[in-house]
Amino acid sequence: MFLGLRIAPARHILCRQYSAAAAIKPDIKLLKQLRQETEVSMTKAKEALVKNNNDYAKAMAWLEQDAQAAGAKKAQKVAGRTAGEGLISIASVVAEGAPRRSTMVELNCETDFVSRNDVFKNLASRIAATSLLLHDSSKAVEQIPVDSLLQAPLMPHPDDATAVPDATKSVQEVIVETIGKLGENITLRRAAVASGGAVGQYIHGGDTATGKMGGFAVLEPRKVEANADALTKVARQVARQVVGYNPQYLNQEDVPTAESADVSEIVLTKQPFMLNPDLTVAEHVDKAAKEAGIEDGAIVTGFLRWQVGEGIEKKENDFASEVQKAASGN
Repeated sequence: MFLGLRIAPARHILCRQYSAAAAIKPDIKLLKQLRQETEVSMTKAKEALVKNNNDYAKAMAWLEQDAQAAGAKKAQKVAGRTAGEGLISIASVVAEGAPRRSTMVELNCETDFVSRNDVFKNLASRIAATSLLLHDSSKAVEQIPVDSLLQAPLMPHPDDATAVPDATKSVQEVIVETIGKLGENITLRRAAVASGGAVGQYIHGGDTATGKMGGFAVLEPRKVEANADALTKVARQVARQVVGYNPQYLNQEDVPTAESADVSEIVLTKQPFMLNPDLTVAEHVDKAAKEAGIEDGAIVTGFLRWQVGEGIEKKENDFASEVQKAASGN
């Protein structure tokens, strides 16, 4: 039996709880600066600032760790994919207007689309600049060990005079980060250095620093005391010849006895010079050197020509399946 007592309904008190992270908003100026320096997405830049209370240095460090982790995960995933596209990049040490030493690298990726990305082009140029400081040679042209280059601290882009070298990141580490950004397998295939009296270089199929083909030519006066600077223009001409006519050997005596090809096609010094076919390359170099005041003339002592992806067996991809993979994030 009820005695007429009225029981008041329970009142629920709602308490709003705010997390410390939700209360923090990213500083707009820092957000803009962070995106300009790192090229990360707006979402990632906001996350970095919020997680680090708008401390810019800590946000940068967080992004670097995040990029390495993401890149390593992606690199492991794409490691088996064929990287047959990419860029050839060249860098030089120049003194008094003449190259004293030049380096050339081939950086590979999976598609031509990625090879045209500014992030990839910048990386190729920076690796070429790094290789300049890594290796000096007494030979006209010499290969640079790729393993040692991968472990070297990556230098700034050669056109950025204000950049400060960051010795904390190796070439390999930045390649891994870039794999995370671009989503493709990226490999450093080879590197070489050219040095001597006069070094000529030429890039084709791109800009002045990166392209699809690249070449070196090294010229020396017959007498070492002669001024090799006078040969700089001729060396560039011969480098163009190397890229355009694809010689296989420097001199006729370098050709294996079993090879029956025409020496005027496969031997650089015996090829007709492209700007004056009445002269061979060797004759043009000697003549031009004498006209430049080098009485005893000059000779070609070395050359190198690379084309992106040469010798790499490329798989025929099913375009539809590639689009499907990209759409699914694989």
